[in-house]
Amino acid sequence: MTLTISLRVPDGIVMVSDSLLTIQTQSPPKEEFVRCPKCEGRIPYARIAPPPQVPVSISPNGQKLFCLGDDVGISSFGIGFLTGRTIESHIREFENVSICGNESIEQIAGKLEEYFRIELIKEAGDLSNIPEHEYPIGFQIAGYDDDVRIGKTFLIKIGRTTEIEPVHASGYGCTFGGDGRVIQKLWKEDPYIPIAMPNFHLLTLQDAIDYAIFLMQTTIQFQRFATMLPTCGGDIDIAIITHQEGFIWIERKELVGVYR
Repeated sequence: MTLTISLRVPDGIVMVSDSLLTIQTQSPPKEEFVRCPKCEGRIPYARIAPPPQVPVSISPNGQKLFCLGDDVGISSFGIGFLTGRTIESHIREFENVSICGNESIEQIAGKLEEYFRIELIKEAGDLSNIPEHEYPIGFQIAGYDDDVRIGKTFLIKIGRTTEIEPVHASGYGCTFGGDGRVIQKLWKEDPYIPIAMPNFHLLTLQDAIDYAIFLMQTTIQFQRFATMLPTCGGDIDIAIITHQEGFIWIERKELVGVYR
């Protein structure tokens, strides 16, 4: 799991992601066999109660925010590895084999969905085995088309079925992908508490960066003290996209040696 955030404001788009990689693994059973109370025979424990899936953090250095070309941003959420490779590796291959350079944001979203749906079939086989409304792979794609001034953001979720939602249709605003439970609590309407959602059409780029960081850090700190295994953490990567200058990194973790 993860958390990715994108904000559309008048001067551009802000994209933020965390870096924590987690996987789902089965906890080992307490006993390998149990004894049948009737026949006294030994029964494998897994036949009675299969071990539950448990999230396990494996690295705080995952890359989930990517630049495609010079002016398109992609952030990923969901599984971090597919067919034995990282999502970053797949994004780079997708860029090399599928992108010509003259596609609209919507066309890129469609091509990305097609590429990763094929890869998910390689990994999982028949996608009908995936539970309904469960989406192992998700993306936010953001950028500008030549004929518009407001940024576009498509939210893609891939599972048994696929959803490609043009969230920019509602205008300026904030979109999250992944574990957004803390954000949803902040945005929940309460007659006695002000809603922690700003007027996005009044935000500068710096305001939008600050708000995205606030949402990300609040989620990370909440999970730090909650009785749960964290799904968000590590460094926070930040980028902006403007109609004039394209994709610009604001903060990005770098590979380092022993003298970090």
